Amino acid sequence: MTEFGGSKRVAALHQFRQARRKAELRALLSKITGRQDNLLEFEEVRKTLALAHPNPEQLKDIPLDSIVGTVSRYHDFNRQFYPRMDSDEDRWARVKELMEIRGLDPIEVYQVGDVYFVLDGNHRVSVARQLDTGTIEAYVKVFRSPVEVNPDDNLEDVVLRIEHKELMEDTHLDEIRPDVEIRVTLPGRYREILQHIEVHRYYIGLEQDEEIPLEEAAASWVDHVYLPAIRAIREKRVMEDFPGRTETDLYLWLKKHQWELEKALKRNVPDWDAAQDLKLQFSKRIWQRIRRIWDRLTGK
Repeated sequence: MTEFGGSKRVAALHQFRQARRKAELRALLSKITGRQDNLLEFEEVRKTLALAHPNPEQLKDIPLDSIVGTVSRYHDFNRQFYPRMDSDEDRWARVKELMEIRGLDPIEVYQVGDVYFVLDGNHRVSVARQLDTGTIEAYVKVFRSPVEVNPDDNLEDVVLRIEHKELMEDTHLDEIRPDVEIRVTLPGRYREILQHIEVHRYYIGLEQDEEIPLEEAAASWVDHVYLPAIRAIREKRVMEDFPGRTETDLYLWLKKHQWELEKALKRNVPDWDAAQDLKLQFSKRIWQRIRRIWDRLTGK
């Protein structure tokens, strides 16, 4: 009969509290830096990637750093599987004691791309992470993913990868214009790009009085709409005022701003003028925010 308690229990409780402090520190750093601290939810990833049936399971050692999600207990642990709840103390300590007495049973995981989601064994993963064992034995069922999934990804990264893949499949821009990078940072914007291409397709179809293939329209859109706007963005150095964004992000903002200017002025506004006005408007808002912060600090 397995004996629990005594010095092993004291040591296990001490290590649990160390893990809890790490979780609290990670939560604070996450608020400061904005970096993701939550586990990925397998069901959300499954729906996003339209995952079907997994391959038969295999028993193997997997890297702990690549376990980034769970099927059911994503609120109980953070991204590093440090415990978030004090009420987990007794169960966590019991798993730790069992590990010292007879080792850990293999966990069960789903694999998607290069990452793993725990089906059974969240506490075992948490204990192993706290002890820094590097790997853990697992029964692995592999789902085939249409895009790569990496350990540092959050769900937004996965969504963006899927949307980019769909845009390239529709337009073949990665093949017909391989030197032109189309990359956005917010979900939904690849679909906006496709809408821009469809509008361009409609107008050139009217001009030529014939149906234009989407691939041909996409190439024309790059040459006559996208790249001229990108040149204006670069010339006016608009990117300096939008850190963390891409040129494609700026293209979409530029075109929206250009449309608003043309509606207000009731005339065509060239890309260069729209880019200059966008930069001025943004810079003005920055200084207004700085001024309000300064006024609060100085009590004005």
